[in-house]
Amino acid sequence: MEISENARITYEKRYLRKDHKGNVIETPEDLLRRVAANIAAVDGEFGKSEEVQKKLEEDFFEIMAEALFMPNSPTLMNAGRELQQLSACFVLPIEDSMEGIFTSLKNMALVQKTGGGTGFAFDRLRPSNDLVRTTNGVASGPISFLKIFDAATEAVKQGGTRRGANMGSLIYNHPNILDFICCKEKENEINNFNLSVTVSDEFMRKATGEDPDPYYTLINPRTNEPYVDPQTNEIVQLNAVEVFNLIVEKAWAKGDPGIIFIDQMNRFNPTPAIGKFETTNPCVPGDTYVLTAEGPRMVKELLGRSTSLIINGRPFQTTPEGFFSTGVKPLLSIKTKEGYSFRATADHPVLKVKKKERFTLETEWSRAADLKADDQIMLHNHRGFAGWEGLYGAAEGYLIGLLVGDGTLKADKAVLSVWERQGAAGVMAAGFEAAMSLPHRSDFMGWQKVSGRSEPRLSLAAIRKVTFSLGMGPGNKNITHYLETRTSSEFIKGFLRGLFDADASVQGSLKKGISIRLAQSDLERLQAVQRMLARFGIVSTIYANRRGERIAPLPNGSKGSAAYETRPQHELVISRDNVAVFAEIIGFSETAKRERLARLLDSYGRSPNRERFTVTVAAIEPGGSEEVYDVQVPGANAFDANGIVVHNCGEQPLLPYEACCLGSINLGKFVRDGQIDWEELRRVVRLAVHFLDNVVDASNYVIEEIAQMHKHGNRKIGLGVMGWHDMLVRLEIPYDSEEALETAEQVMRFISAEAKQESVELAEERGVFPNFEGSIYDTGKPEDRVRNATRTTIAPTGTISILAGASSGIEPYFSIAYTRKNILGGVDMLEVNPLFLEIAKREGFYSEELMQDLAQTGLVANITAVPEKYRNLFKTAMEIDVLWHIKHQAAFQKYTDNAVSKTINLKNEATVEDVKFAYVTAWKLGCKGITIYRDGSREQQVLNTGTAFEKDNLKPTKRPKTLCGHTTSVRTPLGNLFVTVNTVDGRPFELFAQIGKAGSDVIAFTEAIARLISLALRCGVSVDEIVTQLEGIGGARSVGFGPNRIMSVPDAIGRTLKELTLSQMKDKVPRSTNVEICPDCGAAALIKAEGCSKCEACGFSEC
Repeated sequence: MEISENARITYEKRYLRKDHKGNVIETPEDLLRRVAANIAAVDGEFGKSEEVQKKLEEDFFEIMAEALFMPNSPTLMNAGRELQQLSACFVLPIEDSMEGIFTSLKNMALVQKTGGGTGFAFDRLRPSNDLVRTTNGVASGPISFLKIFDAATEAVKQGGTRRGANMGSLIYNHPNILDFICCKEKENEINNFNLSVTVSDEFMRKATGEDPDPYYTLINPRTNEPYVDPQTNEIVQLNAVEVFNLIVEKAWAKGDPGIIFIDQMNRFNPTPAIGKFETTNPCVPGDTYVLTAEGPRMVKELLGRSTSLIINGRPFQTTPEGFFSTGVKPLLSIKTKEGYSFRATADHPVLKVKKKERFTLETEWSRAADLKADDQIMLHNHRGFAGWEGLYGAAEGYLIGLLVGDGTLKADKAVLSVWERQGAAGVMAAGFEAAMSLPHRSDFMGWQKVSGRSEPRLSLAAIRKVTFSLGMGPGNKNITHYLETRTSSEFIKGFLRGLFDADASVQGSLKKGISIRLAQSDLERLQAVQRMLARFGIVSTIYANRRGERIAPLPNGSKGSAAYETRPQHELVISRDNVAVFAEIIGFSETAKRERLARLLDSYGRSPNRERFTVTVAAIEPGGSEEVYDVQVPGANAFDANGIVVHNCGEQPLLPYEACCLGSINLGKFVRDGQIDWEELRRVVRLAVHFLDNVVDASNYVIEEIAQMHKHGNRKIGLGVMGWHDMLVRLEIPYDSEEALETAEQVMRFISAEAKQESVELAEERGVFPNFEGSIYDTGKPEDRVRNATRTTIAPTGTISILAGASSGIEPYFSIAYTRKNILGGVDMLEVNPLFLEIAKREGFYSEELMQDLAQTGLVANITAVPEKYRNLFKTAMEIDVLWHIKHQAAFQKYTDNAVSKTINLKNEATVEDVKFAYVTAWKLGCKGITIYRDGSREQQVLNTGTAFEKDNLKPTKRPKTLCGHTTSVRTPLGNLFVTVNTVDGRPFELFAQIGKAGSDVIAFTEAIARLISLALRCGVSVDEIVTQLEGIGGARSVGFGPNRIMSVPDAIGRTLKELTLSQMKDKVPRSTNVEICPDCGAAALIKAEGCSKCEACGFSEC
């Protein structure tokens, strides 16, 4: 059995059986044979011989081992084991009574305990403030109970690999529908639900104007009569256009709520006599520090409020509830060889390296409990983060750094010391300059020599005042919590510069490697310094107990030395390209260190070895028990506390007490010589249906009602597909083509027909499904006598597509190559689509230059070395018009019994009207539901106009200390103008303009224009917009002729900015932006696909 390295590691971490110590005790082949044997044994219950069972077992094993078909994760995890819970998700009804509500709550806990997800329709619950006759009180309404279900989910630890996942829906005519649409913004506890509004065709006709009367009446579910407002005593009507617009605006801003077209679902309900569809289905702790846009904070300081978290240098807004408590739980302490450590619950997801090579780094989702010594895990890369505001600046920071390194803090004063040595003059000069910028007496003399000692000292009351304000005091000149979390990034840079000036050394050579080393006797101090450095993208290693207690010669202050008893020494070491980043961002004022470091860096013939942002696990130990916390970060699903993830999902429509029994066929495996191998596809479809029907009987059901509805009722199965884009590429059919849609219908029609035929043949042997009578199949025709009420669905394939080496579901590729870190610029590691690599090598256009081009863009659209045919075949999601996305969903939906899970991806520039178009088009084309995700939407806030503005009114990005730029001289009507454009990661960041031999007013307005342009650039305004405003402005006279004519100073600035930008951005192509940061691997490759979040780089899936 041959599998990829990615698949092998995914098997080991998520699926393979382990002993009580966490050691893997089976191979992937063992797992598949265990599953095949367990599922094939069901045939024995229907009188099949052992020989027949053995043959079937081998067939089941073969289609899984060859990655032709894979069942859903619970089957892979649990078949043949004690739990034997093989379904992925369940729908539970909620009755309008305390007994009914809390029975559903209990059932939810039982399902989630075994690893299942749950879905609920809250339609039946009476509205808030409605009458409760038994108590003469008023009802709380569905939103309050939704919060209770959400809180219960937080408290239940699921089996398998995930915490509780829920979907909640509410029908459009419920009296609390407006609160439901907005509840994720208003409520503080709804963190484990993906929400959808259930709408009817009638509502959509009103919302779209097909029905000229937009008003509809709300219905009280308690009485099934028009809802009467208890305050006004009037029947309440809503405007469908306004309600639909609100749904669209919230989806545009947050990706929630989705829409379920309930009439379309019920049209294809195979058992209308049994009931109507209600809904469909879709986990972290600690006292560690996280990085926010306001600077580092501890989790417990961020409870109950929305926070902008920094993820790989990029801001992501949490939901309004921010961090929230999930109770008291046991913790694990994960320590790394490099000195980084954190505590987390056993099921806390952590980024683990799967494969590490020179240009690639593959990662996977791993529970903290599954980590073992020598595993490598990922760090965040914050090199693109500009910094944060806070207390004090670089001057105070530098002086406090010197104090912590070589100083004394007394009750009445703070005294800094510098030992006279080579380079000390630079420290004294920097310290004096910093001190002079602070309040000081007029007779302040700066550094003063101490008689008889080679130790100049500086004492300043302002330094003492700062230290006391940060929680320091006599006997405590350590890095306090307030120093670390309440000061500005400029203060921290200054602090590190001062500390390293005092205590660090520059060591090594070009041959041995350069390093910066900071030795301290206080290990906690070094750990705080390590955290501080990491927030600027500088990775370091701490070597604890580098030297033990000893007697060592140290300066005695009298130009000599004496023997002193020293404490154990620990050492923090900065190496690789982190040294260059340190030199740029922090640097030294101590001249000897600064000059040595510059000399060593200049000696490199090429760049130093790049940082991979990986650290190695040293130990996993019990970490005690205490209150832990979770957070929801839409669009990123991670934060800088070593990776915490939340999930969303949506898949198969189910009746109350029904369950998902799913599996997917890998379409990319069925192309032979450019043609679809229909006979092989037929064989695998038949086997897969047989397999899934057996799963229904083999599964354990924790609730008797589920067993009755699923096993002894409708026996629904959901055979779906994955690898669709792979198939299209092998057939040489572009995704965005009519031929692709025709092929989609042809393939799904074939699968549906063959699945039904197999179900008919199974029914001949085993009987039709128990609820057959009165179903749509009760026609009297032999060809309609089926074993399963439904056979097909297209559900999120999640990690099973990684096991199969397939593209996700029916989604297009999201990138042809992924960078692993540094999402604001630069390419560190590369993962290239294996099918593209195969074709590039086969067709002869593979080259290292091509790989470098891919590393820059992730796309092939503008790479001329790739033949046009393959550029069209490998178009990615953001290059494909939204209409093609919806048409693909509709094409597959036409021949799919249940729903099709797909995410309709929209560019960031998409408007509210674009979202509305997607929703309306999906309805008109017959989709059963729709999930949209607008790239970057969860970082923005929607206004009534549909215009998106960054939160906090577009605060300008913090300016880095050092920038690179270009200066151009241009002649203007008022004299020679010098324009300097500085960049960050190749993007214009600020502009300076100086004009010579002109009056002071001209100089003033020139500087004013430059300042405003810089402010606009730092707020994210595009260069094109700025140039458009400046170019062509005329004055009293001009200079030059034709295209070189300069009409004014603003015109000159605009033209220069345009020319400089064009030269800097030449040959650069924007990267596909429809990716977020994967909480598992840290790659900019987390996409919304199949109604779920999935990392295309490592296989992490929220489903």
